[in-house]
Amino acid sequence: MIKIMIFSFLVAIVTLNCATEGEPVICHLYGWVIEEDDSTTGVNNIKLKIWDINPYNVSQMRARETTTRTENSLPGFFEMDSVCYGTTKQMGRIVSIIIDSTENTGWPSQGWSPDIYGDIDTIILYIYD
Repeated sequence: MIKIMIFSFLVAIVTLNCATEGEPVICHLYGWVIEEDDSTTGVNNIKLKIWDINPYNVSQMRARETTTRTENSLPGFFEMDSVCYGTTKQMGRIVSIIIDSTENTGWPSQGWSPDIYGDIDTIILYIYD
């Protein structure tokens, strides 16, 4: 948990220093949370915290939450609209997705920094218990 928080703060510091110029680049993000040991089993009711650049003030980060659910018969689905994954001057692994063990009983804290590009992107997050 502490490592994830430290990592998030480091990402925020880098973002604050690097993403101060340019127009925000936005993505509609779709994804699935899947158990690492069984790649066919999605996990519902996982609270995800998605950290990205605040598109209204690119020198700041923001955190938003979503919960996984079943969509089109596939469990573990999530989506987040308007994920700001960079600016026209700065791109990279700026978005962080975190599972906090205090909000997800039975699951350890975990984090990812996915590569997100384009207006619409899809990712798969493999979790372990």
